[in-house]
Amino acid sequence: MAESDFAEKVNSLDMEPSAVMTGGDNRQRYLYYQLRLSMQQAKRIDIIVSFLMESGVRLLLDDLRKALDRGVAVRILTGNYLGITQPSALYLIKRELGNGVDLRFYNDKSRAFHPKSYIFHNDRESEIYIGSSNISRSALTSGIE
Repeated sequence: MAESDFAEKVNSLDMEPSAVMTGGDNRQRYLYYQLRLSMQQAKRIDIIVSFLMESGVRLLLDDLRKALDRGVAVRILTGNYLGITQPSALYLIKRELGNGVDLRFYNDKSRAFHPKSYIFHNDRESEIYIGSSNISRSALTSGIE
């Protein structure tokens, strides 16, 4: 399915918050939808993942842009664990979101860097998603993570 076809299907679904994200065939269980819901309400966003792929960044760009337009502070920490992070994903973030995103790169070759956390801070509480999903289309949608 083309990237734009996927985005259209995502925008046409009514999503409800879920406590369980599994990927697979059940679109209601995609982490991507929960991240979108959380981004819409967040006052600050912290994303810490071991790698970024352009396919995942493209899914999140519009919601990140909307958050920045509302004045939300966005921080992303990634690395190059196993050589997977795509430079094009980093350039895409910087080109599309500029200095609005605090993008940092962990680069210590002597130690593994393998976190996957999405943290959304609000006025009264915070939400955190911890699991196995980096920022790639598969990990955020149908992949079993």
